[in-house]
Amino acid sequence: MFGRGKREPEIHPVPWDGAGYFLVSEVVRPATFRRKVLRGPRAVRVPTMHDGVRYFAPAVLVCPSEDQTPSYRLYDATEPSALLCTLTPEKGGARYRVTDAQGTELGLARRTPAAKRTIQHSWWLQQPGRSDIVARYHWARGSAKQVARRGKETAGRVAGEVVEGVIDSVLSFGAEDTRAGGSYTPKPVTWREAGQEDSVVLTSGHMEGISTYLPQASWLDRRLAFALAVLREA
Repeated sequence: MFGRGKREPEIHPVPWDGAGYFLVSEVVRPATFRRKVLRGPRAVRVPTMHDGVRYFAPAVLVCPSEDQTPSYRLYDATEPSALLCTLTPEKGGARYRVTDAQGTELGLARRTPAAKRTIQHSWWLQQPGRSDIVARYHWARGSAKQVARRGKETAGRVAGEVVEGVIDSVLSFGAEDTRAGGSYTPKPVTWREAGQEDSVVLTSGHMEGISTYLPQASWLDRRLAFALAVLREA
């Protein structure tokens, strides 16, 4: 698409509050047939097209601390001095308190305990005034009896093979998957309000091999969606 020596287009920051699909990455342009991957600062990025080539424009700059359990500060990429929110770890990083520039709490991003990661993805949200926002594996939906039955069937198939370390490394990978003939096909991850199977709040898929996110509930504070994505992709 680009001739030898042709310069890359300038990718300008975009407004964070208008983002649809977004991702958290340093990738500005994925590798092409003739060009290596183009990288920039870590940011919440939005897909955009230039001359038929997909780029990822920054919307929110992600600034982690250098602590063992890092905190994160998220800034408006169109105005880098404007703080959008802060992610502060609590309980050793088992949860993060998300606050705005004035210190007002927006909600919590919580890490699923290892014992529950067999049925629920690794990070979930709490937003004031709403039920818990969780992503359960496809087989773990339905009534308690249905989940228990499927859990027993699954346990029977993998008895003696699954240990906590495997559960943590595989099930917290970030997407449900199917394997056929050694191939890996990620499935979308869907966060819903607890107890409301039809309430789709946030989904995650893949684009150019990178996890993407799409807020779908109008009431979801987009900054909480950014926080969840930053923690999952850390």
